Amino acid sequence: MKMYTNNKSCLVIFPLAFIILFSPSIVTYGISSTPQYYTKDSAPYGTPYADWIKKWWQWSVSLPKAEHPQTHPKVVCATKESGQVSFIVQSYQGPQHYSCTIPAKNAILVPISTGSCTSIEAHSTNLADLVKCASNGDQPLTFKATLDGVRLTNLENNYATTNLFNMTVPNDNFEYLKGGTYPTGAGGYFIFLKPLPAGEHNLQVTARVLNPIDPSFNYDYDASYDLIVR
Repeated sequence: MKMYTNNKSCLVIFPLAFIILFSPSIVTYGISSTPQYYTKDSAPYGTPYADWIKKWWQWSVSLPKAEHPQTHPKVVCATKESGQVSFIVQSYQGPQHYSCTIPAKNAILVPISTGSCTSIEAHSTNLADLVKCASNGDQPLTFKATLDGVRLTNLENNYATTNLFNMTVPNDNFEYLKGGTYPTGAGGYFIFLKPLPAGEHNLQVTARVLNPIDPSFNYDYDASYDLIVR
């Protein structure tokens, strides 16, 4: 399942092979040395990290086309609370600016580059086939992220994949897939922020894929989120 506009049947936003480019500077000023996000081997609120990716994908695909930033870009923040976690989704093309209200004490799950693939797209229920379907052609990736002007580091080491799960796809979905419940595989890079102090914060995420074989996989976005925590 692609999180960017494309006529391919496989839904993609994450690469299997990738290149992550950060500033060559070794100066530590302005760079976060203490992670402010959950890592892929953690279990926020008792739920494994990869299972949160499943929950995020099920929510994202459930959004009607008219409300999904992929097909209807808008400045309103598309967000959803799942327990103590707020989900956010954005468009994967061009500059964007969102204003998002986040409940105090909520963690925040934001995609950098993520993908899923259903059995109907991969013509298989094998997890390896589903992951290959979702990531096919989506390389190389470059990205960076800052929180309140401070670089978030080591995100390139936080790639995670799910196990096989059933995802329910409504008829009115942003990828125009036939509605149904399908075996699915998903994964990618996310920023899973720990709860932020009450007040206003800014999260900036930029990501780009320039595929040398199939340009239809390309995307380039610069998303700015004003996070209002209260």
